[in-house]
Amino acid sequence: MNELESLVDALGIELEAERRAAVLAAFQPIAQEIAKLRSLDLTDIHPAVVFSPLPADRQG
Repeated sequence: MNELESLVDALGIELEAERRAAVLAAFQPIAQEIAKLRSLDLTDIHPAVVFSPLPADRQG
């Protein structure tokens, strides 16, 4: 069972085989890009936005 079938089963929805194939084809490129992002080593990279509870005039 692939991820799409697992998701369809978990949601309790019914998709015909043709529709499942179309959805899988549409999201395959997205899944490939997500895999690339997950492979990046971001250990030493901080997020672009960092929350600080201090007012802007009190931040160092």
